Amino acid sequence: MMPIDQDRIRSILCAEHSFYNSQNVTIRKDHRWHPGTGDLIGAQFLPSTHVLDIGCGNGETLLEHSTNFNTGIGIDHDPKHIQMAQKAKLTRAIKNVEFLLLDFPREFRRLPPESFDIVFSQRGPLDDTSSNIQAALNLLRPHGLLFCELIGELHHQEARRCFEYYPTSDQMIRRVEQVRTALERNGVSIRLAADIVTKWYYPNIYAWLQYQCDIWPWLGVPFPEPDDHQIYLFAEQNTIATGEIETTHHVILVAGIKQQGTSAEE
Repeated sequence: MMPIDQDRIRSILCAEHSFYNSQNVTIRKDHRWHPGTGDLIGAQFLPSTHVLDIGCGNGETLLEHSTNFNTGIGIDHDPKHIQMAQKAKLTRAIKNVEFLLLDFPREFRRLPPESFDIVFSQRGPLDDTSSNIQAALNLLRPHGLLFCELIGELHHQEARRCFEYYPTSDQMIRRVEQVRTALERNGVSIRLAADIVTKWYYPNIYAWLQYQCDIWPWLGVPFPEPDDHQIYLFAEQNTIATGEIETTHHVILVAGIKQQGTSAEE
């Protein structure tokens, strides 16, 4: 393994970081095995479909698939995310998608009840708590599709082992049976429950650290010091023969149909 440039490590740690900057990092993935959650969700859309994205972030899933559904609404509690989504919408001149600043589930009643055919969330605030699930079901038409993607227990396991950190309470890792059971108890007939575990490859330790620094604030994880021995230990343990850094990517996908008569708790 090549020596690590501590000055380069320091410059990465001291730079400004945000969640969506992580998308600029070069990561090698085998898309033959993992086409992406957005593609799986998009395949469910029909020309008549009304769609709600809970925790829409930069709005990419709705914008990318906007030609495949009737109308789409994305909600998020972060004004910066809504600004990003609105800017992207205007740039692409998309007319059938709307983005709203809305704190889910606290403000879910700002949206009309049972008005969506598909409600989905990609690592957003739709998890395994009954209040959140019931709020989502309130907005979903009978027999509509509820779809959620959550962080799985093996996600970034190499970094969590080496740096000994765990996500904060609002980004806790999940197990597929935990989520499946919670949805079933709240009136969802499960159609999909899957663990998707893949390997991601970063060109070197610097690309990996850049990605992690964009992700760690979102998870509430403090940055290491530039001379932290754990950075060197991580590189030693996870550099493969190609010189790349290999890590585990794990998401949980759970989807189902809202049963007739299921509605939000008062």
